[in-house]
Amino acid sequence: MRFITWKDSFSVGVHSINDQHKKLVEMINNLYTEFYNGITNEFLKELIGDLEKYTVYHFSYEEKFMKLYGYNDIKEHVAEHNKFIEEIKRYKETVSKDNKTAVIDFATFLKNWLLKHIMGTDKKYSKLFQEKGMS
Repeated sequence: MRFITWKDSFSVGVHSINDQHKKLVEMINNLYTEFYNGITNEFLKELIGDLEKYTVYHFSYEEKFMKLYGYNDIKEHVAEHNKFIEEIKRYKETVSKDNKTAVIDFATFLKNWLLKHIMGTDKKYSKLFQEKGMS
């Protein structure tokens, strides 16, 4: 069962970043699958912790190259990253196996945010990163 299917149109033209985005998609799909297979609080706690750690890693990776290459919209981009991390922390407080609505809201939030962020915000740095030799 897939909640998100990776499409070539999601590519930002940088393999390492695409791979990281695919990892985030996989984590969201795992949440979705587990929800329908009988999710546990232990799984939720582990997934949210892993998601927090991985997004910090991924965002740091992107931001490192934005700084290195003098990306003009870095402030706005970093603000989006920070808001996402704050939302994850907020969901961490409400998501549980007994609160099915919160789990579905969380999965939907993750999917919508990630796809909008990749297709809108991340695509903006794509050309610059490629011009600087990232592929």
